[in-house]
Amino acid sequence: MSMKNELLAPAGSLEAVKVAINYGADAVYCAGKRFGARSFIANLSDEEIVEAAEYVHLHSKRIYITLNTLIFEEEFEEVKNYIDFLYKHVDALIVQDYGVIHYVRTHYPDFPIHISTQCSIHNIEDVRFLKKLGVDRVVLAREVPLEDIRKIKEAGIDLEIFIHGALCFSFSGMCYLSYFHGGRSGNRGSCAQPCRQNYTLLEDGEPIDKGALLSMKDLNTIEQIKPLLELGIASLKIEGRAKSLEYLAAVVKIYRQIIDQFNAHEKIKVDQELLDDLYVSYSREKTKGYLFGENNKDITTDSSVKHQGVLVGKVIGYNDTQVKIKLYKELELLDGIRIISRGKEYGTTVTRIIENGQMVKVGQKQVFIDISDRINVGSPVYKTSSAKIKRELKSYYNPKKAKASLEVTIEGFRQTLSLKVNNIKIVHSHYEKLEKALTVKDDVLMKQFAKTNNLPIEYEKVLLHNDGGWYLPISKINEMRSSLLDELLEKLENQVERINNPYPYKDEESLYVKDKSVEEISLDREHIYSDLVDYKPLKEKEYAFHLKEIGENSIISPYFGVTNLEAVKFFRNITKGVIILSYESTLENAIKLAEFDKNLGFMVEYYPPLMVSKHCPVAKHYGVPNKGCGKCLEHHYQLVDREEIHDLHFKNCYMFIEGEKAFTDGDESLVSVKII
Repeated sequence: MSMKNELLAPAGSLEAVKVAINYGADAVYCAGKRFGARSFIANLSDEEIVEAAEYVHLHSKRIYITLNTLIFEEEFEEVKNYIDFLYKHVDALIVQDYGVIHYVRTHYPDFPIHISTQCSIHNIEDVRFLKKLGVDRVVLAREVPLEDIRKIKEAGIDLEIFIHGALCFSFSGMCYLSYFHGGRSGNRGSCAQPCRQNYTLLEDGEPIDKGALLSMKDLNTIEQIKPLLELGIASLKIEGRAKSLEYLAAVVKIYRQIIDQFNAHEKIKVDQELLDDLYVSYSREKTKGYLFGENNKDITTDSSVKHQGVLVGKVIGYNDTQVKIKLYKELELLDGIRIISRGKEYGTTVTRIIENGQMVKVGQKQVFIDISDRINVGSPVYKTSSAKIKRELKSYYNPKKAKASLEVTIEGFRQTLSLKVNNIKIVHSHYEKLEKALTVKDDVLMKQFAKTNNLPIEYEKVLLHNDGGWYLPISKINEMRSSLLDELLEKLENQVERINNPYPYKDEESLYVKDKSVEEISLDREHIYSDLVDYKPLKEKEYAFHLKEIGENSIISPYFGVTNLEAVKFFRNITKGVIILSYESTLENAIKLAEFDKNLGFMVEYYPPLMVSKHCPVAKHYGVPNKGCGKCLEHHYQLVDREEIHDLHFKNCYMFIEGEKAFTDGDESLVSVKII
């Protein structure tokens, strides 16, 4: 089990890894060049993952790699090689695909697995199921409220909770809007973020609302986090691998302060300057989220979906080339600002500040800055980037060196080196007959031994014992030092906690079903919707959406995302029923899988379930704070984007966004699946 209240930071680059660790994160999560849910950012090369892991472990921290996309069969060989590489370096994998889970648990029984939020786990029964598989941690769905988390924690497995950053409108792992609109799959790492676009809400065909109706405010638990700390959640997770280093530094810094205050039994009090730094580096409208029971009317935003910044002043005058600003907070040269005037936004970097007739570096009260646009008096001025944060960050780009001590004892027949870095201790003994030195030059020996071969360590103490005045060649010193530091690198790679977890399932091809049970399956949409929103413990059912429901002959829902043979083997350990492949499986991929298992289902006629959400734009439009208005039962509602009209379906105050009925080609080797 991990430490309580681990602060887990996002890192989309090697620089971000170092910044997060230097600012106080206990762990970082990153992705490689493929198979991560943020494929549009740089991510880390294999060489960078090795360097990141060495750096993180040198500071006694942890590194997790996201392998949280659905994997097609043709990709799985590459995934196997990737897992083999990661096993040698990182502390855990964050995984969505049940095939990847099965492969790792059967081939690397001591490689920790964290279940991704993309699996949408939200009840204690599914968590207990995963615990029996030897899973080490579950990243709960963002929709799970605190009272449910208290219950789920009784399962006795590490839980990871998002505490800050962007929220998805749809339940994670259940969003197909991007995929069906433009082929960019959120489950495959390339979401186009259609939830940030503008939509029109229709009631019985008439428009009643318009705007970014699906755009969620950003989760921010700075003021509410104490109950999570008291509960002792294993990991508190910050979202934002695609965001700037300035944001990363500011958000880690502020949550580090909060957690440290709590651990020291101090009253939690957040420095206002830290808050300003955070909101300057990145801010949209904020929400306490479903986690803390945010009202339906307050969880999406009606304003810009872009970075807002911090209000620092207002325009009180202007001329042809400048605006005069009354400042509420300091403004510094090279700060970025945005001014909203006449419904337009004007953004610029401050390159000159005039106060009291003098050019200054920092403005305090009333200043002139250069803007040639005509700006209305009274227009608000927001700071959107900070020269101070960027200046401070420069010192954090460089590796933070771990403190070390070195003791060297030279004797005539034996030479001993003892190195200590954090909790790592290495002792090397070398045996060589030495001669007495004509002139003892211990300072030369000290200088040679104290070299670190470019490792980010620095010696607090170097002790040299050479009482006999023995002579040691420089070549021998270099050889001894390199051998010692090479072992340090090896130990850093093996800092991962490895515990063999029992796994109850087999990994045999004999598990595959050789004959079809049926030629065709028809599923009722209402039945599927009920499954999606029913979190109560149920007995096994014919159609299973939750892990806890799967019985010997259950039909496996496409929401489980089966796209490869390892996933088929996983579910064949539980059921002989039809495994309906993911909505995103291609026919080519499905036919390939059907060569091994004849009881696989493929969607041929269905309404694509583009999103399922806990939010209701109808209730928000009518000002109902927490849904339950019943409007959805009285009228027909639709969402209109630039291309399509989507019917909205409601069940127990959950909203489903539907696509137009889809017809696809099937194959005689597959069970045809229709949704009616």
